[in-house]
Amino acid sequence: MMPATLVKPLVRVPVQSSPLDRVRDLTGAERVVALYASDMPSGRRRHSSEQVREWIVQGAERLGAEETRRWAQFFYGHRLLDLHGLLTPQIQQRHEQRFPKRGRLNVADQQAAGSVCGDSMTKETLLRNGIPAVDGDCPCRGTRHIPAFYDEDCGTVDMLCPVHARAEIRRHRAGYGQTFDLRDDVRHTPRHTGEQR
Repeated sequence: MMPATLVKPLVRVPVQSSPLDRVRDLTGAERVVALYASDMPSGRRRHSSEQVREWIVQGAERLGAEETRRWAQFFYGHRLLDLHGLLTPQIQQRHEQRFPKRGRLNVADQQAAGSVCGDSMTKETLLRNGIPAVDGDCPCRGTRHIPAFYDEDCGTVDMLCPVHARAEIRRHRAGYGQTFDLRDDVRHTPRHTGEQR
């Protein structure tokens, strides 16, 4: 007869994801926001990839996942409107309230770009990358079209809103402008291969 065997219950210890895994779960804009909120120094210096990852994780934890994502969407929406000369005073003011140190934001943007290039993103993260939002009254006023100029023959000529018609603009650039689904503009899912920029 075998002696009694003591069986100790198996306790599963949660596996902590590495900083690299956590960073790969963040979009480029989310990394910018996280770096801005972190203890990263504002001066322009080279830092190791490991140090940048630690700051990204620190800033994302500091803000929380929901705020990091929300701020990142506003940051990207501001950038798109700024690139097209469409910023309103309200949107600019809210952007400056969120990111009062312009130089620090530039450094965070540069470090995040290096992180995206070196660390890439997961497939799930790529699907939500490039989703903009507007913190304030968008120049399109929800119509997805912004009056660009007046032509005597055509009347008012509109441009597509770079934020709210983003998916449609990307399809036009890729050659698929014939039809579009409005749901794509609510949650933009970019194509990352074979698309002209």
